[in-house]
Amino acid sequence: MRPKVVIALLLPILLFLGMVLLFKQHAANASKPAEVAPAPAITSVAPTPTPAPAPVVVKKTVTPEEREVAINAEKDRLFEWEMNDDPESLSKILGDLTHAEKEIRLAAIEATKQFGSKDAIPTLKELVKNTDDTEEQAALLEAADFLSLTPMSDSSVQLPRTPEQIQAEQQKIAKAEARKQARMQKRAGNQDSQSAAGQNSTAGSGQ
Repeated sequence: MRPKVVIALLLPILLFLGMVLLFKQHAANASKPAEVAPAPAITSVAPTPTPAPAPVVVKKTVTPEEREVAINAEKDRLFEWEMNDDPESLSKILGDLTHAEKEIRLAAIEATKQFGSKDAIPTLKELVKNTDDTEEQAALLEAADFLSLTPMSDSSVQLPRTPEQIQAEQQKIAKAEARKQARMQKRAGNQDSQSAAGQNSTAGSGQ
């Protein structure tokens, strides 16, 4: 046979076989189940707690009159403590030596002198190092010197007192008496002013 005739006969057969193979591959792919992509894992995330708002601190404004009343009240307490003779009163007086108000600190220095205990001397000298106020430093040193001259109270031993000690004792008594009188007069004046204010308010409401 001629080669052209052979090729003409084989070509349709090869095409037929190729179509059969393609059909089989297509049928095999169609029979396979479709692969389903796995669902993404769901991770539970706890909600972030919202911080509670900070409490609002309202600072009370102290009027000059209220401040003066508080200072005078503390001075009155110092006056009462200095007239005592017990460790608790001395501790309270020494506590006011570091008060925020300078006026009370100076009053506490005077009360320490009037209390007359040598146990306060170390505290007075230590506070001299902790303040830059020259007025307070002088008052603290003067109080420490005053107490160092105060005789120790011992009924079994009677030591003769020096003229400086006698003078200091007399000054202490005189100052205490003067302060007592001044406080009594001040209290009486405050009571009179309050009474007058009450009478004026009553008269005004009656009109």
